[in-house]
Amino acid sequence: MSLLKSIVDNYMQKVSRLKEHCYRYLGTRRWGKSVVLMVVDAAFTSIDLNYFTTVVPKVEEFNTEFVKTREIRNLKELAKANINELR
Repeated sequence: MSLLKSIVDNYMQKVSRLKEHCYRYLGTRRWGKSVVLMVVDAAFTSIDLNYFTTVVPKVEEFNTEFVKTREIRNLKELAKANINELR
């Protein structure tokens, strides 16, 4: 076993449910399978923002303000949205 793998495995044993959490956010189950929220997530992630301190809260905010209110229900509506209203 490589030293790096040994270090990572040791760390993973100390952090409960981290692996499950990572798979959930990296898999298709993240954001309740909402393609709109996954695109918003990818947009924030692509500009190198910290995932758990910035991206997750901002996507949750977007979800509350635009998706749950049904203002933006699909990618077509996201593409047509006024950028100034999204800020």
